[in-house]
Amino acid sequence: MEKLWKEGFFGKGNLSRSEPTWFWRNSNNDNGKGKRKEKQKLAAEQITEQRRIVRKRNKKGRVNQVQNMSKVQQITKEEVQEKEQDEEQTIEQTLTQEEENVLLEDIETLMLTTQEAFFLCYGLGILDIYDLQDNLLSAEESWKSFQITSSGFIIRYIVYHYFRSLGWVVRCGMKFGVDYVLYEKGPVFKHAEYAVIILPIHTSQNFDNSQVDVDFRNNCMTSWSWMMNLNRVCVQVKKSLVLCYVIIPSTTTYLTITECIKEYKVRHVLVKRCIPSKLK
Repeated sequence: MEKLWKEGFFGKGNLSRSEPTWFWRNSNNDNGKGKRKEKQKLAAEQITEQRRIVRKRNKKGRVNQVQNMSKVQQITKEEVQEKEQDEEQTIEQTLTQEEENVLLEDIETLMLTTQEAFFLCYGLGILDIYDLQDNLLSAEESWKSFQITSSGFIIRYIVYHYFRSLGWVVRCGMKFGVDYVLYEKGPVFKHAEYAVIILPIHTSQNFDNSQVDVDFRNNCMTSWSWMMNLNRVCVQVKKSLVLCYVIIPSTTTYLTITECIKEYKVRHVLVKRCIPSKLK
């Protein structure tokens, strides 16, 4: 699990935001009885939790300030700090007593999308895929199985394989309303630069419904207003929108994995919002 994350940023911890850090966050350095080192690096979840505590404390302080505006009270800074320290010590002692005799076991698992799992199996050859009866599946069997269980699997995998082959770290973009987000090095280094939306193009009307998911994105309103709305969302999160067109071949019957990768064509277009004042 750790190797898949550190050597390619594949998957997501089922108990973490992204990187599997649940065991590390919940374990202490001194066998469960000591405090964490003050200079120890914090996980993303811990940083977020600290920010929420600070915001909640500030909000509570503003409410109390409004309620006590009519009262004249003289409270020194030292008294406020002493009260906050007492509250923090009480909470910390309670948590320490409850967790003192608990033996922590790493129960977190790494979740992979069908595209990630098949890329590790077929593209890199480092992952074995089993069915529900614990039978080992070949690459061809996994290919057929994922087409049944995952909507638009072929189209999504073609795009995933394409950008991975170019050296990008490809992650799920559901959080930003797109299919994928692209990192130059990985999530731990800096934010994703590009947000990818997949748009399939059928070159023939006589395609086999059992081989290609023809309903994939057919209900999506690909108009200028839709594009501008999506682009505005990407701009707000400091990402550039990429329209990725997947050209589906006219004949898709009995295509093998290798044939699919060769026959399907990928074209991408970078979309940027035009601001006249910046073009002068």
